[in-house]
Amino acid sequence: MEDIWIFCEMCEEECPHKVLKSRTSSKKGFSFQGVVTCSECNTTGPTEIKEELPLELRLRISNEDTTENGIMHVDRGIVINVGETRPHPDGLILVTGLELDGKRPPSAYSQDNPIVWAKRATHARVRFAIHDGEATLSVKKEFDAEEEFRVGNTVRLDGKMTRIKAINLHGGKLAKAAYALEISRVTCFYLPEKKFNPRSSRYDGRRN
Repeated sequence: MEDIWIFCEMCEEECPHKVLKSRTSSKKGFSFQGVVTCSECNTTGPTEIKEELPLELRLRISNEDTTENGIMHVDRGIVINVGETRPHPDGLILVTGLELDGKRPPSAYSQDNPIVWAKRATHARVRFAIHDGEATLSVKKEFDAEEEFRVGNTVRLDGKMTRIKAINLHGGKLAKAAYALEISRVTCFYLPEKKFNPRSSRYDGRRN
């Protein structure tokens, strides 16, 4: 006799229940109708469970100059947020943007059927905007996904030392500290080598 975990009104929590009689279907999701007995309080009665099939959202995984089209499965009623990580058959992905009705919202419900833009969450190419007088240089460099950056710390780019001035996250928010995976852009400026203090070099630990 199989058991299922469902909410028991007598126990007021989820408990294992023994299935006495049942009828199931998986045509449009999963449905269960039957008679069960709570293993905790021995209450017996009919119950019905209906689970819808997960939604299939259009997924665009960016990889430098190429974009891979795919599908992301997610339950109805789930809020998807820019900047969050989500499971994927090939490993974690980071949501970098959402498209919905011609707009780019910071979040959306799954049933609204947004297009999800993402990138793989193992490594991240961080884009640096380096102020050099009146000019601004753009540099990209790859880091481990959990490499941390902090405003005020230094990082060597193309052989020159720079100091971090601002950190922009995916979705547009500013942060004092963030992991490489979360970052959309790092703004920094060149630091004369004679003023460089090794003790203030880029912190590579984790946030508390």
